[in-house]
Amino acid sequence: MLVIKGWLLLSLTLLCGSYANAQQSTRVAFGCCFDHSERQLAFDALTHADPEAFVFLGNALDVNAGDMDDLLDAYDVFNRFRAPKVLRRQSAVLSVWNLKDYRIDGKTGANNPLKYAVRNHYLTFWREPATSSRMFQQHGIAKAIVLGSAPQRVQIIVLDGRWNRDPLPRVGWFERQMRKFDHKQGPYLSNPGGQLLGEEQWQWLAAELEQPAEVRIIMSATPFFAPQNGYDSWSMYPKAQQRLVELLTETKPNGLLLAVGDRGFGELSKVTDVLPYPLWQITAGSIESDDTEPYPSEYRQGPAITQARYGQIEVIWSETPDLRLSLQDVDGRALHSQTLSLSQLQISQ
Repeated sequence: MLVIKGWLLLSLTLLCGSYANAQQSTRVAFGCCFDHSERQLAFDALTHADPEAFVFLGNALDVNAGDMDDLLDAYDVFNRFRAPKVLRRQSAVLSVWNLKDYRIDGKTGANNPLKYAVRNHYLTFWREPATSSRMFQQHGIAKAIVLGSAPQRVQIIVLDGRWNRDPLPRVGWFERQMRKFDHKQGPYLSNPGGQLLGEEQWQWLAAELEQPAEVRIIMSATPFFAPQNGYDSWSMYPKAQQRLVELLTETKPNGLLLAVGDRGFGELSKVTDVLPYPLWQITAGSIESDDTEPYPSEYRQGPAITQARYGQIEVIWSETPDLRLSLQDVDGRALHSQTLSLSQLQISQ
């Protein structure tokens, strides 16, 4: 009898231990585009939400740097605020640059002659280890991590769309003035043959998509799918966008979501002609400012959110895991959300 009781006690202990070790959910938050010289209320909500990871999707500095000194001065100001430091202590923080925290003297892509110096200061500020491959890799500062262990793995892939970028041509001066009064059109013309990632980053991305994970989130500072309306996005680089579609068609990733920034508004979008299952994209947009005139989009699902916000993807682990895509306000309340079953994001083999 004592032996039986002992075995029962051991079994219960192991069972309880397995439940304790199993993670109930994995939260990944992200945002972009804020004034580095002001306190951001959304960071209080982020600290309270305590995500496993937070990703800065570019324009963490609001500066038009003419030289490196301008950029370094902006980092000094941003470093005075406590909230990003607290977030770094409790969550895995990833970051990628965009126009304002990469540009020097109007050079916004591969043509930036100081991009190696910009990279060094950028990664130093974001506490990247000195031995990290991001410090010297030839395809920029792209990075991938995996949160959790099987069967609860979430892979985050952050792409660098600046290091090897070809420029977007601008419309003429008069047309730019006219478009300032039309929120439906941005200042750029498309670059049909232009590149965003460069060959080495494409090869790196293909290899990352072969890594095992139950959920994958590919992130970019600019939207993957958006109207070709003059605002910066992958749609303004048709060749690069088509190559991404072909890569996803070839690798057939399960559980894939997209997360992007670079907009004054937030939205949830859906693309139905890339994978056998619907491909969802969540645009966090600006973490601090409001945008009262979002442009129309055929991909948008539900309203465009103009209040200050951040994006969040929560994977709720169970026998049939769910994914909750949401835009959260500065108090951490959901402004717009969509719940998906992970089983819906699978390709039959």
